[in-house]
Amino acid sequence: MIVRVDANILWQVSANRYSWVATCEPLKLTVEANTYGELMESISETLDAVLSELMKSSELPLFLKTHGWTLATPLPTQLEDVRFDVPFIPAMMGADGPPGVVRQ
Repeated sequence: MIVRVDANILWQVSANRYSWVATCEPLKLTVEANTYGELMESISETLDAVLSELMKSSELPLFLKTHGWTLATPLPTQLEDVRFDVPFIPAMMGADGPPGVVRQ
């Protein structure tokens, strides 16, 4: 079952010759991938893993409240096979000036 979360999380994205890197300062997370597409998938998988662990440890409600997020769909009674869908904003970090937002 997919559980949708009402949140918009900013990820600062940068690239070099070898890889793409995204950092989410509010959550203190960093992911790396070979391509931009793989990076977007990795961000989604990372957010799902974090929220799944919080759900299993019964810390999810407090975490959501602390960050000002809500569930758009309720948690099922059976917690197996739950996937979290969390919107995020990838912001390209330029060498000069502010980030440019890339819409999904």
